Amino acid sequence: MSRSRLTALIVAYLVFLGALWTWILVAGLEPRLGLDLQGGVSADLIPAQGQGEIDVEVLDQTVQTIRERVDALGVAEPDIARQGDTVQVQLPGVADQAQAREIIGRTAQLQFRPVLAEIPPGTTGEFTPPTAEALPLPSEDALPTEGADPAPEASKTVAQADPTEAPASEEPVSEAPATEEPAAPVDAGATCDERDDLSVPDPDEPVVLCLRTTDANGDELPRDQWARLQLGPATVSGDSLTDARAEIAPGGLGQTWLTALEFDSEGADAFEQITAELACNQGVTRQLAIVLDNVVEQASPMAQDIACGQGIPNGQAVIQVGEEDAAKDLALVLRSGALPIQLDFGTFQTISPTLGEDSLDAALVAGVIGLALVTVYLVVLYRGLGLLAALEIVVGVATIYGLLIVLGELVGFTLTLAGIAGIIISIGIAGDSSIIYRERYRDELRAGRTIRTAAEHAFHNSFRTNFTGAVVSFLAAVVLYFLAVGPVRGFAFTLGMSTIIDVLLFATFTRGMFGLVARSPKLASAPWVGLGAGVTDEQRQAAQERSTVARTRRAGKKGRKCATRPPRRPGRRAATASSPAWSPARPRSTSSAGRGCGSSSSSRSSPSAPWRCSSAGSTSRSSSSAGRPSPSSTPTTPSTWRRSRPR
Repeated sequence: MSRSRLTALIVAYLVFLGALWTWILVAGLEPRLGLDLQGGVSADLIPAQGQGEIDVEVLDQTVQTIRERVDALGVAEPDIARQGDTVQVQLPGVADQAQAREIIGRTAQLQFRPVLAEIPPGTTGEFTPPTAEALPLPSEDALPTEGADPAPEASKTVAQADPTEAPASEEPVSEAPATEEPAAPVDAGATCDERDDLSVPDPDEPVVLCLRTTDANGDELPRDQWARLQLGPATVSGDSLTDARAEIAPGGLGQTWLTALEFDSEGADAFEQITAELACNQGVTRQLAIVLDNVVEQASPMAQDIACGQGIPNGQAVIQVGEEDAAKDLALVLRSGALPIQLDFGTFQTISPTLGEDSLDAALVAGVIGLALVTVYLVVLYRGLGLLAALEIVVGVATIYGLLIVLGELVGFTLTLAGIAGIIISIGIAGDSSIIYRERYRDELRAGRTIRTAAEHAFHNSFRTNFTGAVVSFLAAVVLYFLAVGPVRGFAFTLGMSTIIDVLLFATFTRGMFGLVARSPKLASAPWVGLGAGVTDEQRQAAQERSTVARTRRAGKKGRKCATRPPRRPGRRAATASSPAWSPARPRSTSSAGRGCGSSSSSRSSPSAPWRCSSAGSTSRSSSSAGRPSPSSTPTTPSTWRRSRPR
């Protein structure tokens, strides 16, 4: 490879590394430290015994509920995951450990509450909701009769009675006059992104809670854009809900999905009573909110076909959601609150911040000592090339550490003590690659190659070896990442990334630096660089002799091939049988004596001059010695004399 291409490889890698660390320094990024490096709380939650078969979907929803509680607690970089039936929770930097234990160990609670008012996002302090108008209770004359047209439905029906059930009884109810009462001011409280109250609200008291809000595509909005609802006391608890499932709406041709709910006898009576009251209202006060813990998951209004004072009977109702995913998600939320999984603490341990800081310092010291020992070994073994190998290792470690910082910002990668162990192992991986390259280079020198060609051939041979080993290491890291649990996955991830970076570093920076040093005459001849170290003079002389013998053999094979060459095909040049195959050489004149073959002379001798120039530039006798070369001179280019056949 040319010098310009080698330089381009080095420049390309350094530009990438410079851009990476420029971003880190300008943005002020720092690595996300795990539990074992900054202290905190670690817990393993397992399902309590006697609960029968565990529903995996409900367990996943329980994990999501715990994650939302932890996020509301303000814990930075939590790690909450499910491994089988075990829920692993790691909360770095948590100071109040008793509060953390209460939050992650609490069972989810489901409540149904009427909506009293809606508070816009960003509102703080007291808020006066608009006055709500109540609809009059229907009289006997206002009830629908057989054959009459049904009342028009709203443009978007959200909650309605189960269409498979019998219609409600049409008994006349008393009429209540429409009243208009001024609404009392409401304390809006803090916005949803600033709330730190994680306790379950009292079911007998009104409360202001946040409504989980999504955009038009169904994606959840940031918490500061969530709306808040003033809710009345809970009328139905999650214990009364027996089932929740997603279904296709009858006649919807698969385009509209519903979430069907079923209550027990006690819950059915309470649900019918609250829906009968809400059907008499208008606006937001017609809505019934579904509350899980302290977040409103859904607030659906009563459908227009539900008459005031009659409600939804028989404990069966549906919520018209629209999309399949939304209907299934709502059903999962309802099941996780109605049939919660009781989790017990398998383990609960705390790690002090001092211990985490000591672990981080010990890991950094171990990395520096490892790098120093590898550098000393390489310098003793390869002299200046060892220093170059140490520089390659430093560049590789800087690349890996920078990528870990960026991944922590982009995807939330947490650096643990096991991950630092993976970085330290990457020092050994880079050292192995450098040793393979340099040992292969010495083998090429012992084979008789020059420094420049030995460096080029050594790269190609050592790269194949290094790439094969890297593939094996990467596959092992992938298997370990998917099969391991806990901090071991961090080690596997760091090991796999270090392997990839080592291959790229070897193909660019290492190759470019070694190639440029080998092409420099001053560095190549400097003893401290060590380009010729490890190869003795006897080994070089033996290699040169082997090279000379090999060239001689190749030259002999070429001469024999020339002697057995078939005659030229006729027809290329016009020739007669009487035309001579060889033209006589120009005669030597006395004035041109001493001149070599090819010397020009103005004098000409007779055509029977005995000497002429051979094909190699030496002279041979054409009459008596035609057929063998002159013994006094050996042609530099192998050739055989023969008589030319007439064409």
